[in-house]
Amino acid sequence: MSNKTIPPLDLMFFLTESPESPKHVGAVQVFELPPNAPDNYLRDLVATFKSAPVVSPFNYHPYFPRVGMPQWQVDQDMEMDYHVRHSALPKPGDNQQLMQVVQRLHGSMLDRKRPGWICQVIEGLEDNRFAVYTKIHHAYIDGMSGVKRMYGSLSTSQKEKKIVPTWSFNPDEKTEKKSTGRRKSDPAAKLTKQFKGIAGAYQFLGKMSLQLLKLRDSKAQVPFNATRTRMNRPIEWDTRSTAVCSLPLDRVKAVGKTRSCTVNEVVLAVIGAALQDYLEEHHESPSSPLVAMCPMSVRAQGDDTASTQVSAVHVRLGEPGADIIQRLDQVVDSSHASKDEVEGLTPEAMIDYGVVIFGLWEVLSRTGLDQIITPSYNVLISNVPGPGEEDMYLCGSRMVASYPISTLLPGVNLNATVLSHGNSLDFGLLGDRHALPDLEVVAQRMVVRFEELERTVLGKKRPATKAKAARKKPAARRKQGAIKPKSTATRKKTR
Repeated sequence: MSNKTIPPLDLMFFLTESPESPKHVGAVQVFELPPNAPDNYLRDLVATFKSAPVVSPFNYHPYFPRVGMPQWQVDQDMEMDYHVRHSALPKPGDNQQLMQVVQRLHGSMLDRKRPGWICQVIEGLEDNRFAVYTKIHHAYIDGMSGVKRMYGSLSTSQKEKKIVPTWSFNPDEKTEKKSTGRRKSDPAAKLTKQFKGIAGAYQFLGKMSLQLLKLRDSKAQVPFNATRTRMNRPIEWDTRSTAVCSLPLDRVKAVGKTRSCTVNEVVLAVIGAALQDYLEEHHESPSSPLVAMCPMSVRAQGDDTASTQVSAVHVRLGEPGADIIQRLDQVVDSSHASKDEVEGLTPEAMIDYGVVIFGLWEVLSRTGLDQIITPSYNVLISNVPGPGEEDMYLCGSRMVASYPISTLLPGVNLNATVLSHGNSLDFGLLGDRHALPDLEVVAQRMVVRFEELERTVLGKKRPATKAKAARKKPAARRKQGAIKPKSTATRKKTR
């Protein structure tokens, strides 16, 4: 990335950022200390983090010249005490206290004069646990590249003691060892691809416009055609609320297999049902389906480059009066229609389409027009696949949870991101507390609605998970296959 122009989509995250609207993403990883861990275990872990080498893009900061395009530059004097931090909760700290700390950390904007990332080790959690919170500017990574680096820094063996933190992990290392040099880029071919991408994106936008004007027939959901709800109220940037919950991956897969649909489609249906419940409890009854914008990776297989390579499709989350099975079927139909609509577009065209949609909504939000025209969508839902179903370890400490905490985009004050690891789907919800004062209710309803879907599809009735079950040893929980319905919401000011 050295001396390279910042790509348009990555640059957009810088250009639209402000202290009130930071554009970084993060994750909270919770670990169990290994048996008989010495008292200096975490202190040594932090010291190792600070002394580890830093590879690109984590040693780059943006440079905005007076003339010319913004570029990435190498930071020649990184201060690791700024990037790697250590704090402690009053023992025994619980999830509520942890998320309050995370909320405060996640609310502040990253310093652009430094590489755009921070890692904080948080000790003092009950049940012999600690957490690692990491936030990275969205211009550096997207969900797929971020997860590859985050999980690539962990091991599937509890005996592995070598520590390779996220900023030291190089996914290209094996490829580089087999090659004598990097493949040379062809500027002319690259420019041709960019022009073709722009042309394809605007051709696609033209098709969407015709459909919006009822001049073209398609089952796909188009932008700027969603019902207005409290999720579309103006965002009060001084406050945030967060909530987390988890579902067992094997049980979600079982539902999907029975209904011939994907895990992602089950997730969309469950979130849609939970949001419908939440709105009705707050005396809102939308007459048309809620709409989710779902980011989708356009990376080529094996592409681990650090950049944002995503676009998005819009999916209807089911009719207001649909039961849980009908809702799932409607989500599947809408998902397939949206994917069919973009089939055939080049990755460049998809990225350019995303730039136009994201950029247009940013302009509308800054001018106040987003509160006048029809909303594009009601919630952003992102599903980031994990590395597999094996347990992951950091220097002998087993990871028991990995909650993603993303960012809010203008015009929509709710983001739901799901991250898989082992046999768990971990959800991180981020919202504006003025519009969504009790976001934990949405997380709780997600668990309830999934249990209803599972019971209806598979005919199984599992005992309700008691609150104290969350305090059992993780191994016992996995044997029970119990859902973890715990949700944590924080409603603190971020400034």
